[in-house]
Amino acid sequence: MTYSGFRAAPFAALLASVASVACLASVSLTGCNRKVTPADCTKMLDRYIDMTMGDDPSFKNMTQGQLEAAREMKRALKKAERSYLQVHDQCEREVTKKELDCALSAQNPNEWEACID
Repeated sequence: MTYSGFRAAPFAALLASVASVACLASVSLTGCNRKVTPADCTKMLDRYIDMTMGDDPSFKNMTQGQLEAAREMKRALKKAERSYLQVHDQCEREVTKKELDCALSAQNPNEWEACID
């Protein structure tokens, strides 16, 4: 069967190909906007805690081992706070993969915060 010079079967195949390409493009573009996992949020928030600890003068004279132990203790204290749990839950609901990648590559707390806006 022809319609204005087009054969139905090849035209249908062409439409199917275009639809497939459009679908794949849409999936690959939305991949950057997917929500993050709980583990992603923990990693991102740990990064922020670590960056904000850098200004603490009591850490200046510590050995690497002492510094890591102090960081772990500070992370544990932060994670016990109700506000941390609220932020973590909000992260899981709202933060995209693109924001996560940005925050994890941030060099300071201001850059990190700018990623999440």
